Amino acid sequence: MMKKINELVKGKKTEMEKNQDELQIVSGSLAELQAKKGKFEVMLQGLELEMELGEDASTKKRLNKVQAGVEKLQAQEAELKERQAVLSQAISEENARVRQGEIDEAAKAYEESTYLAHKRRLMEMKAEKLTSRLYGMTGGAHPQELQRMAGLRYGEHFDYSNPEQAPLVEAANKAGASGLAKAEKEFNDLVAKIDAFIELS
Repeated sequence: MMKKINELVKGKKTEMEKNQDELQIVSGSLAELQAKKGKFEVMLQGLELEMELGEDASTKKRLNKVQAGVEKLQAQEAELKERQAVLSQAISEENARVRQGEIDEAAKAYEESTYLAHKRRLMEMKAEKLTSRLYGMTGGAHPQELQRMAGLRYGEHFDYSNPEQAPLVEAANKAGASGLAKAEKEFNDLVAKIDAFIELS
């Protein structure tokens, strides 16, 4: 049996596989030993019966020999049972560890999917509220102060052919372009952060 165990230990197997293989060998050896012990016990009962019918030196010698054999087999049986229990416990503990690992992995996956789904739902709800709040606030802007400086009234526009209004027109165009560029940049930066937050590529 030890030869078989040494052979499987040399193989490239996991600790669990080695324990399972050894348990199979130990269980098989135990079954063989118990069968052998059963035969010895039958022999022992027969010799004890002979001794009851009439004791003689030859029968006594055979009886002692068989008793010694039974005791030896009992010791080997106890050793195999102990090893069998140790291996069974190790396999049970490893199965429990594997099972817990699978549970932890599945729970982590559920946590991640819940986390992502809730982030996206929160973002969706906030976007709906922002859309409602922004209603009527997204019209175009007008250079009212610059137009006032040109003497224009509400609803009137710059006269691009008027050289006196040219500095005001230039300032309005420059300020408008700068405002648009600044808004575009900040918006794009914000969208990138939002995409990263809700994990959209």
